[in-house]
Amino acid sequence: MSELSRTLREDREFTFDPIDCRVRCLPHIYNICVQHTLDNYADADFIHCPRTWKNSAGKVIDRDSYVDSVRTDPIGCGRDVVCTVRSSGQRRTNFRQTILSGNEQEWFINDTGDIVKLPVVQLLHDVRTCWDSTYYMINRMRALRQVCDYRPEYGHHLHVRHSSSLGYRLLP
Repeated sequence: MSELSRTLREDREFTFDPIDCRVRCLPHIYNICVQHTLDNYADADFIHCPRTWKNSAGKVIDRDSYVDSVRTDPIGCGRDVVCTVRSSGQRRTNFRQTILSGNEQEWFINDTGDIVKLPVVQLLHDVRTCWDSTYYMINRMRALRQVCDYRPEYGHHLHVRHSSSLGYRLLP
């Protein structure tokens, strides 16, 4: 810290006291920002957004539909699904078996109607102290969403909230 203080003073004419000042960890700052954003996103004011826009895939998104999906808390729905599926070994096994059977019997289709094979993986938890874990949880949920779409009774049996189709696409 003393070296940082000297460098700042000499190169930038900036006074930095290495004893009384702390430099926070950048990943910690990212985590704080991400958590605040996630905690408050469903209550955000979207009035200044355009009525429609194109997402990164070029699809037109309607603001009212987007706001309705955001208000259903798709991240919370995803967390519920992950917690429910991972809460017991039997549920994890059934989820995995659904993927295997669906791939073998060609149950799963993508948005264009093509048959797809899903990766045989488990859902991932997000961890509040790991700023990018929510991103990984959402990506895994999106990769495996056909499991719940094909077997709605599976989700109902597990007593989880399902997000709308738009809710799955809210985040990249």
